[in-house]
Amino acid sequence: MGVGLLLGLPHLAPMVRFEHFSFLFPERFQSDHYFADRGDLNELKITTLDFSADPNARLNLESYLLDEEALDIMGPEGGKPIEWAQFLAQTRLDDDRLTVITSSLSWDDATEIAILALQEQVDSTPSLVIGIQSEFINSEAPLPNYLKDSVLPLKIPKSFDLPEIDHIQRPPSINCSSFGISEIRGLKLEPARELKLIPMLARWGDQTLPTLPLASLLKSYRLSPTDLILEKEGYLRLGREGTILKLDHKGRTTLPMTESQPLSASKLQIYPKQAEIYKIISPQDAPKATRSLKSQIQQALSQKPRQKITYQRWPLPFEIGLLLTSVLLLHLRKFWVAPLILVASIGGSVLADQWVLLSPLALVIIAFQCFSRSRSGKQKS
Repeated sequence: MGVGLLLGLPHLAPMVRFEHFSFLFPERFQSDHYFADRGDLNELKITTLDFSADPNARLNLESYLLDEEALDIMGPEGGKPIEWAQFLAQTRLDDDRLTVITSSLSWDDATEIAILALQEQVDSTPSLVIGIQSEFINSEAPLPNYLKDSVLPLKIPKSFDLPEIDHIQRPPSINCSSFGISEIRGLKLEPARELKLIPMLARWGDQTLPTLPLASLLKSYRLSPTDLILEKEGYLRLGREGTILKLDHKGRTTLPMTESQPLSASKLQIYPKQAEIYKIISPQDAPKATRSLKSQIQQALSQKPRQKITYQRWPLPFEIGLLLTSVLLLHLRKFWVAPLILVASIGGSVLADQWVLLSPLALVIIAFQCFSRSRSGKQKS
């Protein structure tokens, strides 16, 4: 009965927290590339996920520029809504995984028929993400209706200080299920070794919006905003099996800023069936920050959990044997026995990818020490 009480001790709420706090495993000290999925704390089970970038990952991704040749193919008014509608219809593939337009599709003088034609093609391109430029001007304006489908229903920790926006510089002329903030005017990107800290989240009042890289990742995985998970300590998960990003308190993650020379979008128009299934299309007036979008998507999509190690309790016979062995060793009444038991238990568990529960061991050691001192005091008296 006493052993049963000892083994049930770790399941008390305070002891559960103690066991999770005290359990040491190698990946705990590599938090930039490992995520510890603790699931239900009462299960006393931890699965560590290695989400470091896979250097061997290859993605069928390319970046294209709407240069003069592409605009000439579009038509005499290259870049107008009708031409954009034709461009999307011409270049769309059945197996497309992602199509990003890095600049807002916005016109002041477009006819209603032209906008309706473009809207039809946008709605027929389920893999589409459109970038929009933003800024904060203290306008106190409400969130525009066209952004409501892009809102992320995340519970943002109070310690986070996300960049704030309240104005779109060129409001889009069409609706899209997925907009991403391609630029926040005045926001400087800080270096992080050879990479940059790239914003993933922005705040409009009490609503959270994705930046263009994050919106692109969501669309690549065919996920909705509700599938995004923000774990404790800033781990952003794209579903349970997708990319994991480690965010800092400003909602940023480390990604490359490598700029690659885009191909002419005329290739998409002339040879649409030879195009990649991940495409980035940039008008000539696209924000400078989007020039490195290809390298950011490439790396982020390679940060899928690859190696899993699960730590869980030893089998019950082993735990009982460990407690009995500890009691026998404590009868040696040597000062080094208790530290040895703890070090050997923790070290052996790590080497065996198992989880030793410390609260029963600690209680046995404390009880034995108290009993020994009490007995020693009575003998002296």
